[in-house]
Amino acid sequence: MTDHGLSSPIERALNAYARTFQRWLPSPFAIAVVLTFLAAALALASAAPAEVVEAWTEGLWNPGLLRFGFQAMFMLVLGHVLALAPPVLLGLNKAVRWVTLSPHLAPAKVALMSMILGWLNWGLGLVAGAILVRGVLDEMKKPRASADLRSLSKGMLGAAGYTGLLVWHGGLSGSAPLKVAESGHLASLVPQATWGSLLPEALPLTETVFASWSLMVTGGVMATVVVLFALLGSRVHGRPETMALESTPEEGAVKLAQPLGGAAEALDTSPWVAGGLGVVTLGAAWWWASQSPEGMALSFVTPDWINMLLLALALLAHGQVRGFLAALDKAIGGASGILVQFPLYFGIMGIVTGTGLGQILVGVLVDATSAAWLPETLFLSAGVLNVFVPSGGGQWAVQGPLVLEACHALGVSWEHGVMAMAFGDELTNMLQPFWALPLLGITGLSARDILPYTLLVMVAAAVVMLVGMSLW
Repeated sequence: MTDHGLSSPIERALNAYARTFQRWLPSPFAIAVVLTFLAAALALASAAPAEVVEAWTEGLWNPGLLRFGFQAMFMLVLGHVLALAPPVLLGLNKAVRWVTLSPHLAPAKVALMSMILGWLNWGLGLVAGAILVRGVLDEMKKPRASADLRSLSKGMLGAAGYTGLLVWHGGLSGSAPLKVAESGHLASLVPQATWGSLLPEALPLTETVFASWSLMVTGGVMATVVVLFALLGSRVHGRPETMALESTPEEGAVKLAQPLGGAAEALDTSPWVAGGLGVVTLGAAWWWASQSPEGMALSFVTPDWINMLLLALALLAHGQVRGFLAALDKAIGGASGILVQFPLYFGIMGIVTGTGLGQILVGVLVDATSAAWLPETLFLSAGVLNVFVPSGGGQWAVQGPLVLEACHALGVSWEHGVMAMAFGDELTNMLQPFWALPLLGITGLSARDILPYTLLVMVAAAVVMLVGMSLW
């Protein structure tokens, strides 16, 4: 049921926007198909049909990019599995009690926790944020709940729980900064470029995510969003009489099958099996990090290392194989979009880089901007593209070569170009509700409930990001 907490003129405008967005935006898979045909049509202006088909198929089944797709799926699923682990759920339950102590600040507290967790891992932040929101909504239904708690806007709380997706690409699981930290990845994006030798072997996280100018933007966004929700929480109220929520299959802890007994059951429930593998995997991650010649530069932090760490933590947190697999069953469905759509995006990248279309697009981009304004231009173009390609990994596959080409042509640092694209991609997650589906399923809310608030968040964050980039 739709919230009616915003003042009347603003409410009507934002709700009209939400209805229009939901009505006319097709599914992400349909958009990926349309973009494939659009890229092919543009490429045919300068390439033969056989060249376009060859470039598309080479991109579609590119081994390196398919590995990238699996890395992204693994990161999302393991973050979700970790969020469903009993110790994490216990911590979230304690967080619910902390959040509800001051009802008018509850949305701000939810946003703060969601963004911190989302910066650490986008799957963890998304699912943990949703579980946190669900816990607050359940507290609102209890007879002992205060009038202030009951009057909270459900849509505002849902939007606050989704803000982890506003900072994820500038964090430790961001697709673009993690991929450019891999040795040789930059050169692989532009294999035919005559200037490829100018590219560094890798850009470690110390030059992207942990650079002072990057942390300034992310920190500014977090602070602004928390203040925004603190102000909204004291002024915007929902309707207590519309509090009914249907239970959802995601609610609460993972339900385990009844034990069957026997040796097999003993292995599945033994803490030594899951714990042993978790300890070994954690040790391997430590050893991997210790072997890095530039440990302080965090050059060891790649998608593979992040996934190894997440696997170890998930196994240790669940403490048994049966619990881990039960959580895995619940988490795996969230990766279906990556499995089906990523190859299409890789095919688009193949067309862009293999037919000369990329050089044409870069020429248009370079002619339309200057070195001083390239970060802002990449930021805005990434934000627009994210509406149609709602995946940071898929978007990097398509836009990454163009970012490198434009930075080379205008003499802008590679790291500034990468992070400008990353910030633009994460910004319009507040406009594109594709990744909100797990949250909506857990909380029982609809996209129309949260979109008016996420739009306000997007506008505020866009101002902070643009101001921050102007200082680079």
